[in-house]
Amino acid sequence: MQGFGSYVPDERGRLCYLPAAPLFPKLEDVWGQLQRATKAVEEFDRALAAFPIPDVVGKLFARLDAVHSSGAEGATTTFTDLLEYQSSLKRAKEPEDVREVAATAYAFDELSACDAASYVDAALLIHQRLFKGARDPMIAAGAGKLKVHPNGTYDPEATGATFFYTAPASTAQSMVMWDRFTAEDDERPELVRQALSHWLFEHIHPVPDGNGRVGRLLIPLALRRKGVLRHACAFVGEAVHLNKNVYVDALKDARRTGEFSPWVRVFCSMVAQSAASNLERLEKLGTIHLRWLAATKSVRSHSVVHRLVPWILTKPTFTVSDALVQLCGAVTFQAMNTAIKRLTDLGIVTQLDVGGRDRLFTAFEVIRLFEPVNLS
Repeated sequence: MQGFGSYVPDERGRLCYLPAAPLFPKLEDVWGQLQRATKAVEEFDRALAAFPIPDVVGKLFARLDAVHSSGAEGATTTFTDLLEYQSSLKRAKEPEDVREVAATAYAFDELSACDAASYVDAALLIHQRLFKGARDPMIAAGAGKLKVHPNGTYDPEATGATFFYTAPASTAQSMVMWDRFTAEDDERPELVRQALSHWLFEHIHPVPDGNGRVGRLLIPLALRRKGVLRHACAFVGEAVHLNKNVYVDALKDARRTGEFSPWVRVFCSMVAQSAASNLERLEKLGTIHLRWLAATKSVRSHSVVHRLVPWILTKPTFTVSDALVQLCGAVTFQAMNTAIKRLTDLGIVTQLDVGGRDRLFTAFEVIRLFEPVNLS
């Protein structure tokens, strides 16, 4: 069990891991993957800046990342499920599951709009968002707080086959160290620093549950906050979901060996993989937008249709009530109903419900770009 960091017994004699600040690898050992990740995420960032519809990151890509990042932890909510839950109908096949996924997306929105005072504050805000509405009162009581009980995971190499993360008594001090490490600004590549910061966060495991989702959400927010990217778009959730064993093994191996080059290479590969997939989605989304503009060109210029088209591109599943709220009551129900019917006739949206005043509509062209592949 020797390796990087140390093990400190808690009050019950359980050996809890106490990480030190991780070591920066030699650049030549990670250069290829670092360059690919940097290029991919910068291309995605530039494409987002040029995209004609604002806030596409938060409304679509961050929500996709929330689905994937939660899926990596066992959640079954799909992108379609999430959008239906976030409509006025609040539909949910598994309410607790989709609530946590939606909370991850809402936490992204909050932190994108207003940065927390510190990275520790950001982590706790995300955790609070995730669990403050939990059905279990004990889980809800711990929302937004550092852990008070040790948390561990199965590891056949550990004593008793359980690896315990940082003990609660050492967590606050370890998080101060993590915050300083994350915030430090020097000439070394920021993607490498955030790879190491993520490794450190996951080995402290500072909150009672949801550490993986919290830690992965901090990556794009930190890179945006530090000015590396204009948008918080360096997501890794999709790549982690598709390659969970690789991710977990690389985190563990760095701890066991004290060699961080393999972990940084894996991290950069996952950033590059997710950015490339998202750039392709964004390009296809732009094509859909142009096709919709062409399809609605003959509609009279003052029609509500033209105000709905860009909105639906980032809110592809919605109700009539959702659309009315978006336009702040400036349109009557009848006018909105007529506009949505025109979009239905044009094949842009499809009605999912039969009858009823607050029917659900969806733009399948957009949904197909973001619906995760079957990972079962």
